[in-house]
Amino acid sequence: MSAPERPTGGEQPPGEERSAHGERPYQGRFPGYDPLARRPQWDEVTAALVTSRVAGPCPPLRLFTPAEEATARALLNRLLDDPPVDLLQMIDARLAERETDGWHYADLPPDDRAWPETMRALDEDARALPGRRGFAELTGREQDGLVEKVRRAVRWHGWPAKHVWSLWTRYACTAYYSHPTAWSEIGFGGPAFPSGYARLGVGRRERWEVADAHPERQPAAERPDPPPLPAVTDPGRHGEAKAALATLRQTTRRQRAVRRRNASAWLLPRDGLGFDRRLVERMRRHRDEDEVDLVIVGCGAGGTVLAQRMARAGWSVVVLEAGPFWDPLRDWVSDEYGSHHLYWTEPRVLSGSDPVPMGSNNSGRGVGGSMVHFAGYAPRFHPSDFETHRRDGVGADWPLAYGDLRGSYQRLEAELPVAGQYWPWGEPHAYPHAPHPVGGNGEVFLRGAAALGLEARVGPVAISNGRFGRRPHCVYRGFCLQGCKVNAKASPLITHLPDALAHGVEVRADAMACAVELGPDGLARGVRYLRGGREHLQRARTVAVAGYAIETPRLLLNSANARFPDGLCNDFDQVGRYVMVQGAPQVSGRFEQEVRAYKAPPPEVSTEAFYETDPAKPYRRGFSIQTVSPMPITWAEHVVAQGHWGEKLRHYLSDYVHWATLGGLAELLPQADNRVTLAEEEDRHGLPVAHFSYSQCDNDKQVIAAARGTMEAILTAAGASEVIAIDRYAHLVGGCRMAARPEDGVVDRDLRSFAVPNLLITDGSVLPTQGAANPALTIMALVDRAAGVLAAGARQGLRTPNREP
Repeated sequence: MSAPERPTGGEQPPGEERSAHGERPYQGRFPGYDPLARRPQWDEVTAALVTSRVAGPCPPLRLFTPAEEATARALLNRLLDDPPVDLLQMIDARLAERETDGWHYADLPPDDRAWPETMRALDEDARALPGRRGFAELTGREQDGLVEKVRRAVRWHGWPAKHVWSLWTRYACTAYYSHPTAWSEIGFGGPAFPSGYARLGVGRRERWEVADAHPERQPAAERPDPPPLPAVTDPGRHGEAKAALATLRQTTRRQRAVRRRNASAWLLPRDGLGFDRRLVERMRRHRDEDEVDLVIVGCGAGGTVLAQRMARAGWSVVVLEAGPFWDPLRDWVSDEYGSHHLYWTEPRVLSGSDPVPMGSNNSGRGVGGSMVHFAGYAPRFHPSDFETHRRDGVGADWPLAYGDLRGSYQRLEAELPVAGQYWPWGEPHAYPHAPHPVGGNGEVFLRGAAALGLEARVGPVAISNGRFGRRPHCVYRGFCLQGCKVNAKASPLITHLPDALAHGVEVRADAMACAVELGPDGLARGVRYLRGGREHLQRARTVAVAGYAIETPRLLLNSANARFPDGLCNDFDQVGRYVMVQGAPQVSGRFEQEVRAYKAPPPEVSTEAFYETDPAKPYRRGFSIQTVSPMPITWAEHVVAQGHWGEKLRHYLSDYVHWATLGGLAELLPQADNRVTLAEEEDRHGLPVAHFSYSQCDNDKQVIAAARGTMEAILTAAGASEVIAIDRYAHLVGGCRMAARPEDGVVDRDLRSFAVPNLLITDGSVLPTQGAANPALTIMALVDRAAGVLAAGARQGLRTPNREP
């Protein structure tokens, strides 16, 4: 929806002239507020990181030449309206160290080349003006004109202009809105560990937070009415008495049954924080030449659950993980940019008509995988998700049904554990932990839903509500997407790995798998990997790949051999195909009261009322809606997506505490040409990197638009005076999907590959469709089921151990 027009670039908001002292309108909004005053209350690691951004002289630049430096500084000053901190120093350091976002567009060079090249192109444009001066020597108005020309262009110097614009603004916003000076300007609470937040809700502040001294009180903008809501396709089924009884039974169950099958929560340090390093020190260790029962590639949701289950069944297990072995207290920080190392930042190449950026919302690195930085939202798939082709004529039917996963869902919900109200959609069910209190963002959603007569519920989130084993209660610090230092939010690192280590699993961190090796009999005999500058081969009777939707196809394609010249298990050209993401549009509404959405977990309240297909609509399948709570850098990306930069960007960001944000999860359809292949570019190990091509179909675009319009209606009904939207993606799945026949997929219903029977794929790449729900719980449930089949001795004789569980 459109909002009252504010100026772009260096223009000044109408009616808000600068003061006699030259103050801009976004200054002085939070008088006396200094986030650094809270430094004594921060954990030492976070405090040291944040303080380093404001301390000491800047070292010399390493990447930019003097001419490029002058142009880049001038550009950054225009993009961020003369920010009071040096942005180029961080950008130069990132590029020199190749600490990028882990991807680049196929039609743009890698970031460390693209920045200097685009600076030279900008200088070239400046010298084409009368006077032939460099960009840094132009007047502010002239610089703004050239910057706006790039923003509005289709192509610029042979590159897609929108990709250049994305490059500039991503790095600029990250550099500024990770700085305490910017936090004080926008009223952001900053790091909140170990203290957390206690005063949640609209208009509530901690004692140390400062009220907005100059909030805008704008009338509702004159704009078209929001689009009408789609018809509710699943109103939810929950008799109040039955729901209350089911919830009571779940929440009063003893934890003894969980501990008997997975004692991870009781194997943490006594205070519940960090990770018990004695488990690592005492970890069983194998030699490469030892033929272990199982080697797993990837220590995320699928790999860790499989390791824990099989170790409990008596198997010897080695897990290879490309990233490090995290210690939450030492390695994680309550800081948005400081958590960049949790994401997969190795290079990837993106293309297609609707390319999908990688990184923070769909790609992980290190022990625990992407669940380390997932938001914590843990819904089940609906029964309809398993038969979309039969019901709706789109997608693909799974070779198993919802009922095959019911028991696995229940086990995992208890082990994570999941907290939430009784869930009325799909197959109605209760959760083992009561729902959490909601913050301002959740209150806004509930208010808007009530005004429209929509059912909305609190949860479900994989965040403990109360102590669970030795895990502490959530402190509502809001940094779920940056790794939970509290250990309240579930991730495989704390929910399954401690028990796995206690039962003999070995985890080899910093071990990059490069190929699955086959023996002369055509069966997998181990995995080749790189560690410490040397190549190794870990021998195993059974191999499982759990590298997720990009790295798993990449590994199989890089494992080509004489038997599989086009990639391992790729007889029918299925490896890498049907990769899916969810359309994840986010819509924000501005409220006169302070919302302070950064307090409490991002996913607080959700609805699945529009999950199923509406026969009256031209599109098939549907979407869900949940609260999301962008931190400052991500919120800046929202504002930039509206075309705002310069003074207007800073003006919007100064309003940060007044905005509430909802996020949609739109089910996008599997398409064969949305796929992973190998690029010509190589990574630091000399391995071809993944090339991911993605394009939306018409059905995808219609579902995304419906989700966006529905969120606009909810926020407007809640009283928003202005609404803005950004289109995004989330949650990769597919690429090695399961099927009933090898012609249609890579693995069978038990996650065994058709082509190599002792090779399993145990991650999100096996999903044939993605639903409108976050996939983490379903991935773990699929692996729980497959582990049960494997432990029971199914298909013995293919190098699997012949042992009783």
